[in-house]
Amino acid sequence: MEDAGLGLGFSVGVGEASRGAAALREASVEDLQRHFARELHDQVAHPLIELVLAIRELKSSHGPEVWPDLEHLEERARKVLRQAREMMIDLRDRDELRTNLALILHTTFGPRREEKIDIQVTSMWPQNINGWAAFNLLRIVEQAVVNATRHGRARRIDVILDVGPADDAVVVVLDDGTGIDDASGGFGVLGMQERAAILGGTFSATPRATGGTRVEVRLPVDRLA
Repeated sequence: MEDAGLGLGFSVGVGEASRGAAALREASVEDLQRHFARELHDQVAHPLIELVLAIRELKSSHGPEVWPDLEHLEERARKVLRQAREMMIDLRDRDELRTNLALILHTTFGPRREEKIDIQVTSMWPQNINGWAAFNLLRIVEQAVVNATRHGRARRIDVILDVGPADDAVVVVLDDGTGIDDASGGFGVLGMQERAAILGGTFSATPRATGGTRVEVRLPVDRLA
């Protein structure tokens, strides 16, 4: 069979043309998936994050008599937010919605030349957690490590994953840097607080008695399921 396209001054085999068309269709699907994922983030996920944070503010400014209703609304919004996030992960062709956070942390921080980062995982911590929780916890740890190394000039950092006696998942980042006395309102602290709130947890960043900073996130362990 003659090659297609000879009249245009170039030669493309029929099989090659078919492969090219298939690649073009595949690329178009991937483009649409990425576009839809961006739309989900911009038009759905981001407003839902703002809604969760707004409900939290309302809880802090109103009396206990309205807390149950606000907590119900917060939980509903968080559930939809998680579903949107799972859709975005799926559309971006991530491998799984469940992942091993400890392994990701080991891979992310690995051997470092200047500072020692030790990842400690207790037997209580689940081996695999949902991608939504892993994504936000990873970002919190990353920001805490950046703060410790870049701003606190830490030489040693310990990251601890544990589950407390009250069935609360605990992520702790300890460093031996200069502390956060003058930086508690900056350096990404607000973003870490928001990520903890999105997961239904609490966040704290406090100076250590021995020097350095302790960053801690606590959330119900069922948020990891």
